[in-house]
Amino acid sequence: MVYTPLRNQVHTMRALVAAACVLMLLPGPVSAQRGRAPAARELPPLSMTCVHHPDVLEDRPGTCPFCKMALVPVRLDSSWMCPVHTTVIEADRGSCRLCRRQLVPVTVNLTWSCRGEGVDHLEPGVCGDGSPRIGQRTLRPHGNHNPRHGGQFFMAPDNWHHIEGAYPAARTFRLYLYDDFGRPLAAAALKDVEARVVTKETFEPATRKTTELSAFPLKVARNREYLEARVDQMALPAEMTAKVRFGRGADEHRFDFTFEALTKEPAAPTSLPQPVRTSPAAPSTATPPPSAAPARTSEAGPVSPVIPGSMGEILEQLRLRDSEVRSLVERGNFAAVWVPAFQAKDLAIALEPHLEHLAPAKREAGQPAIGRLVRGAWLLDASGDVGNRQQVEAAYTAFTSAVADVVAAFQ
Repeated sequence: MVYTPLRNQVHTMRALVAAACVLMLLPGPVSAQRGRAPAARELPPLSMTCVHHPDVLEDRPGTCPFCKMALVPVRLDSSWMCPVHTTVIEADRGSCRLCRRQLVPVTVNLTWSCRGEGVDHLEPGVCGDGSPRIGQRTLRPHGNHNPRHGGQFFMAPDNWHHIEGAYPAARTFRLYLYDDFGRPLAAAALKDVEARVVTKETFEPATRKTTELSAFPLKVARNREYLEARVDQMALPAEMTAKVRFGRGADEHRFDFTFEALTKEPAAPTSLPQPVRTSPAAPSTATPPPSAAPARTSEAGPVSPVIPGSMGEILEQLRLRDSEVRSLVERGNFAAVWVPAFQAKDLAIALEPHLEHLAPAKREAGQPAIGRLVRGAWLLDASGDVGNRQQVEAAYTAFTSAVADVVAAFQ
C-alpha cells in the first residue's frame, strides 16, 4: 500500500505495525489533571482512533483496519506524570508536588467538561452557566511506557500486557507485569502467569529449533508484586530471556534482555515538600507536528531532530542515526531504538522536496527508498517495544538497507 505524500502515512503506518495486536480499551479515565483551557488556536490537532484498538491513529475519518468500526476523534498531547502518584499529570517536566520524584513522559487525552454535565468535549468552550469548560489530561492506553523499577520495559505482542525485567543483584532476575495503562497486575492475575528465565540456549538454523541449556522458573515473590528467579552467576553484560504465558494455555511470548550493569530501584526523595495550595495546570499549549503521530519524548526531550539546511548534511545525519540504531541493537537496548529510528524517519521525509531535483533514475529509486525507511522506523519501534531480539534484528536489516538506498539515491 502506497500513500502520497509520505508525510501523510505515519498515522497509517502505526496501524499497520499493530496488525498482529488485539487491544480492548478499558472504560473511563485513569487519571486526570484539571485546569483552564488554552485558546483553540493553541490546541494539538485532532487524530482519529478506534475505540477498541487505540494504537490505530489516522489523520482523517475512516474505519478501523481490524474491527471495521468507525474511527472517532481524539486530541492527544505529551505530558509529564508522577511515577508513583499517577493522578499528578502536568503540562511540563519537573518534580511531583507530592513526593518530589521526577515526572516521566506520558501521552494523554485532552478533553474539556462542565461540572455536573458528565460529557467530555474535544474543544474548550463555555458551560451553560457561563463558566469556562474545565480542561482534563487523561492517561490513555500505551500512554505510559516508563520502567518503574530501573529495569527494561517492553510491550507484549498481545498489545495489552506490559513487562519490566530487572537485574537488581547478582543471580537475581525480577519480572514486573502491568496492564495497558502501566498499572501493576492484580495479585490474582499475577498467579495465572507462567514464566521462566533462560540464561543459556542454542539455536539450530537448519531446524529453527531452540534448545534451552539453562532455565529457571519465575515464581511470585512472597508478599511482593513481581515474579523472581535465582539464576546463574553471570558476567556483565548479562543476557537473558524471559518466556512468558499471560495465563494458563495462552501463547508463550519471548522477551530478550541485556543488562550492562545491575539495575537500581529509583530512590525516593529524603524529604517531602510542605503542602502548598496551587491551581491545576492547564493543558499544554505545545502543538505536535500536524503530519505526525502524537509527539513522543525521551527524558532528554523531544525526539524530533533539527533538520539541517543542506541535502548533504541531512544525509550525514541519516548515516549517524543508522549507526546509533545499530549500536543500540548490538547492545540489546531495544527499548531505545525508536529514538534514532524516528529521527532518521523525519530526516528522510525532509528529503522529499529534493526528489524533483534528481535525475529520473535516481528519483525512481529514492521515493520508494524513503517509504521503506519510514516503514522500517515504525517496525523498529514496534519490535523494540516487544523486546524480541530476532524481530528487532530483522527490522534493523530492512531499515539499514533502506537508509543505504536513500543515501545512494541522493548522493
